[in-house]
Amino acid sequence: LLDGLCRALTNSGWIVPFERVCWVMATPTVVNTERMNRLHSRDGPALVFDDGWTLYAWKGIRIPDRIIREADTISAEDIARQWDPIIRRCMLEIFTPERFVREGHAERAGVDESGILWRKRWFEGDMWAAVEVINGTPEPDGSFKHYYLQVPPAVRTPCEAVAWTYGLTEREYLALRQRT
Repeated sequence: LLDGLCRALTNSGWIVPFERVCWVMATPTVVNTERMNRLHSRDGPALVFDDGWTLYAWKGIRIPDRIIREADTISAEDIARQWDPIIRRCMLEIFTPERFVREGHAERAGVDESGILWRKRWFEGDMWAAVEVINGTPEPDGSFKHYYLQVPPAVRTPCEAVAWTYGLTEREYLALRQRT
């Protein structure tokens, strides 16, 4: 009695059972994920099916396909016009925080020995923040690479922002005496 059902399930992809209905999907031909196993692709669709249906995703968030297909044309103005804060954050990551800051779209909110805290206030009270830090190890040419790490917008100082990236409070971070 279950032979047909077993054959169907063996040849299917995802199965989502409910009390009175069961969704059965074909196996995708392409599945792109990042290291946390979330759907993600910088170069194209994260999911592709035989029938041509695709899904674009950035770190597990479904995004409009044009954001990936036309990534090189994204501007800070496009980011500012995006009303959905989650999609806006994805666009900003693709644009890169470094470029966003370099082109003058964020305000310097603080400077200390840990780095520079940058902020951007969006409409509806949404905020974005990143801390600019300098790698302590020189590059082969003797220069020091800068990194821009996105942090919660509620952080008050660059030191607190850097501490957050390590999962520490500012006080715990300051108690560390040796830089690695």
